[in-house]
Amino acid sequence: MTDTKYEPADIEIYVRNKGLVLKEKSLVAFDPYSKKILGIGDEAQALAAQDLESVAVQSPLRQGLVADYTMADRMFRHMLQKAYGKKRFFKPNIAVGGIPRNITEVEKKAFEDLMFQIGARMVTIFECSYEKYKKEMTVVAPEKLDALHVIIVITQNEPERYIAEELANVLQYAQEQGISADRVGEILREV
Repeated sequence: MTDTKYEPADIEIYVRNKGLVLKEKSLVAFDPYSKKILGIGDEAQALAAQDLESVAVQSPLRQGLVADYTMADRMFRHMLQKAYGKKRFFKPNIAVGGIPRNITEVEKKAFEDLMFQIGARMVTIFECSYEKYKKEMTVVAPEKLDALHVIIVITQNEPERYIAEELANVLQYAQEQGISADRVGEILREV
């Protein structure tokens, strides 16, 4: 049983001096009756593919924002532990990025509270991509970038892929019907 209303975001975790160490879907699989967690990230995605009635799979994030605080807490804890391995990392400085532009202060505070809840000493929120943030911080405040232990990026590139696939299907159908790609472009601009 999978919640397919929203496409889950990817979670990327960058660790200082290591770079990208983890990239998984923001999914949590759980027993719908007992609420016991059965899998997170890749494990949850594998369980979702099995489409079992005894397993519910959903993302604790909606459109890049925290929708289920408890599940998001469990997901980020698990992913950070997976990124660091067995050794316990005490009170990291964490930056969270890729969140939607123009979020409210309440939505921003939800991310900050969540990161403090999972053990962060300092939390920074940024709206741009990881690459842009790193480039800007290298120029503006390299000491702040150096002070970060973990950067968590929420990516939402999947919708673009689906749009590209659907557009390819539309173009193929148009070609079969004798409609030129230029005419399809004109129609799309009119919409």
